[in-house]
Amino acid sequence: MEIVMDNELKLAQVWCSHADQRDEAKQQKLKEFIADCRKEKIFVCVYESGDGSLLENTKELLANNLNNPTPRTRISKSHYARESESGIE
Repeated sequence: MEIVMDNELKLAQVWCSHADQRDEAKQQKLKEFIADCRKEKIFVCVYESGDGSLLENTKELLANNLNNPTPRTRISKSHYARESESGIE
């Protein structure tokens, strides 16, 4: 298990291998670490190793995101018109 702290952003990133995920002692320490971070108002992001192909899963995720944009990522035609009028390309 690897922990990367960013005190400026109040962010803790925890990287867990498959072995870490199966180790009950490490999982208990992780729970305690998360509880301590919450008290200090530090956001914790836990990354866990997966079982699938990283390449294939990333392709599927990107394809899904391209086909199903969130409202925040949708850009209206009027946005492009305003950019063209202002000379922004």
